[in-house]
Amino acid sequence: MKTIFSTLLTLLLLASCTTEKKPKVVYTDQEAKTLAKDTSVVVVADLPILIDSTNFLMHPIGELQLYAKDRKYTSSSWSYAAGTNFSIADYNNYTLNGTLKNIKFEEVGTNKLVPLTDKNIVITSAHFLWDLYEKTGKQLFIYDVIDADTNSDGVLDGMDIKTLYLSKIDGSNFKRLMPKNHELLEWKIIPEIDRLYVKSIEDINKDGNFDKNDKLHYNYVYLIDETLEVIDYYPN
Repeated sequence: MKTIFSTLLTLLLLASCTTEKKPKVVYTDQEAKTLAKDTSVVVVADLPILIDSTNFLMHPIGELQLYAKDRKYTSSSWSYAAGTNFSIADYNNYTLNGTLKNIKFEEVGTNKLVPLTDKNIVITSAHFLWDLYEKTGKQLFIYDVIDADTNSDGVLDGMDIKTLYLSKIDGSNFKRLMPKNHELLEWKIIPEIDRLYVKSIEDINKDGNFDKNDKLHYNYVYLIDETLEVIDYYPN
């Protein structure tokens, strides 16, 4: 009986260790790394999407998700399994969702594709601000982005900090809206006053986690201002 109890206690201790929450930020003497691109992965593009009522196409770019299957197909340079999903993003209601490495923009008639960035990042969503465009003619995208390996595990994924970017519809002026090591909590547009509001949290006690002991930040951007300046405000 004593042996059984000891075994159960050991298993419980192991379980508590494996379920311990890992920090989103690991602090070192250096800033969070911008990882180099992995040239071993297969990068593909979805077919282009015409942004409604505009003269621009967007081409989503992402990594092909390969699955181990018995049956293989081959091309001139690589092979893939039957059942492999070649679609890397979903587009609905002016929002592109997926795990994207880049987006290329094309103005119709130019046959020129312009990449959004040359950095190694992950774009989890891209939203065209349709209401702003309909009201003011301003053509902007807003993006949820993971742009640094903040937990120092060598991978860009949902365990790293998510931040917010804006760009013009042609991919130019790709701009980060939040300071380093601020975790995005939420954002919203109030179209009546042409403002983007952002709430984020800063790990002020440097424990690597975001909780009630940390500091909330509130900002807004006046979207029809060419500078797209980020302005702090203090509601509490």
